[in-house]
Amino acid sequence: MDFWATWCRPCVGEIPHLKDVHDEFGDKGLEIVGISLDSVQRISRVRVERFVKQNSVTWDQVYKDAESIADRFRVRAIPAMFLIDGDTGAILASGDELRGSALQKTIAAKLRTKGPT
Repeated sequence: MDFWATWCRPCVGEIPHLKDVHDEFGDKGLEIVGISLDSVQRISRVRVERFVKQNSVTWDQVYKDAESIADRFRVRAIPAMFLIDGDTGAILASGDELRGSALQKTIAAKLRTKGPT
């Protein structure tokens, strides 16, 4: 789960890393869900959808109720990523271990630990 916004430069900087892990692990059970916090800056859903399309972001995006979802995860700053076990709902990783080049290493390690899906 990736909490992000189009106006957040560090968030946009994470997109290439997310694309890489999506390509590498998508067929191994990894699903990415973007939670767009653009509404905080009154940026419309249409504008976010245009940004997503222009930047070839292919995973699902949540716009509606994004702030309440962020509150439930206690997100106070973005980018904020969480690796969540799809079977149990347990948070397997968060924070710096899911940023930049660490993202790929963390996901690979967690998928090895979990085993085949």
